[in-house]
Amino acid sequence: MPDLKRAVYADLFGPTTGDRIRLADTDLLVEIEEDRSGGPGNAGDEAVFGGGKVIRESMGQARTTRAEGAPDTVITGAVVIDHWGIVKADIGIRDGRITGIGKA
Repeated sequence: MPDLKRAVYADLFGPTTGDRIRLADTDLLVEIEEDRSGGPGNAGDEAVFGGGKVIRESMGQARTTRAEGAPDTVITGAVVIDHWGIVKADIGIRDGRITGIGKA
């Protein structure tokens, strides 16, 4: 897929590395330090769900069972703010705990 301009990428997939976002209704801004779910250079490789999107029911889903360690829930395109940095990533959750932060 051809590279997308930053503004087009942000409209399609949300903020990416170097973009600043406002925290809720405050005057606090944070800058995305790393994009683990794609980024403009890897546009089109994001896991995006919904009608007309890249992932539909049963597509892009591993055949790993819960007994083999599959997560219960995956949140895509989340902004994670932690002591080690501010990243946009996909989050895997199992038994109510975060088990992975990276690319779905």
